[in-house]
Amino acid sequence: MLSRRMRLLTVGVPMAASLALAGPAVAAGETKSDKTILKAGVITKSDVPAEWTSTKGESSGQALRGIRECKRINTAVADAKKNNPRARSREFADPVQEHATSAENTVYAFPNERAATRFVSAYQGAAATACFDKLAAEVGKDRATASPPTAAPITDLQGVGDEATGYEIAATFTQDGGSATLYIDFVVVRVGRAVMGFGFTNVGARIPQGPDVVNAVVQRVSAAEG
Repeated sequence: MLSRRMRLLTVGVPMAASLALAGPAVAAGETKSDKTILKAGVITKSDVPAEWTSTKGESSGQALRGIRECKRINTAVADAKKNNPRARSREFADPVQEHATSAENTVYAFPNERAATRFVSAYQGAAATACFDKLAAEVGKDRATASPPTAAPITDLQGVGDEATGYEIAATFTQDGGSATLYIDFVVVRVGRAVMGFGFTNVGARIPQGPDVVNAVVQRVSAAEG
């Protein structure tokens, strides 16, 4: 467990969870199958440790807005929000604040696999890498860091859903001789015509509960799409 001084190092760090996918749920135009996918596609209390708490999710859609390098992602998200049903999970967190451990996600129900695949492609390639590199720099802006925060692709997502991509930002903050490294993970998974965007945080290492949370949601959505 981190000391109180260490915990203060991570307080107020800008959060961009759910890869700017987040927003209030849209009911208009939902079909019965859309509703089934959306219900299956959000993180629930049963997916996280029993002691974790939750609060109503706040839209993180501002996270990438205004970052020139993220234009392609922002355009894709704006279009998806306008034209497709979506749902957002509650924000789950370890009650021990020193751990800075959290999990949340958003799910979209696209009309078909082609549209879902096109959306995921916005998070792939050199442009997406440049976007998350810039976001890493924003995380460390105006805060004392041991070195510039870094962003790197998450490379162990093979076999997750029909396709998956992700990025991890690591930022080591310093204060009064102490340091703490915050890991911010972004994972986008497509299952059929559904796309889920996950946001995780943890101090000291990549969140250990992350893979289990993602797999639980992916399995439910796969069953829902049947």
